Amino acid sequence: MMNDKWEQFNRIWAKGKSNKTVQSLMQKVTLRGLEPTEENCRDYYMGYVRYYKNELTGQEYHINPRKNKTTMKQLKRSRNAKNQQRRKGGGRKPHHVGNRYPQKKRKV
Repeated sequence: MMNDKWEQFNRIWAKGKSNKTVQSLMQKVTLRGLEPTEENCRDYYMGYVRYYKNELTGQEYHINPRKNKTTMKQLKRSRNAKNQQRRKGGGRKPHHVGNRYPQKKRKV
């Protein structure tokens, strides 16, 4: 599947920079603050470019987390960020059902 998409991007990019699809890809990449190179366009097309927001400063980033490891460290994000939140007890709590079949307490 991924290999098919990779080959599809290669066919699109081979048509030249005057192609309408290539132009729209380059425009979308520049809107996200990235340089419109073949590598960045491929990352965007493949879905590798993700949105991140710095919680302290409020600055927004569109980056490929596997290529921009220094930026990810500055954002204090890692590949296992979801697992770390789960270990700390974050996330959604299970719904408390209560006693479904309460037994009457008898005085003896």
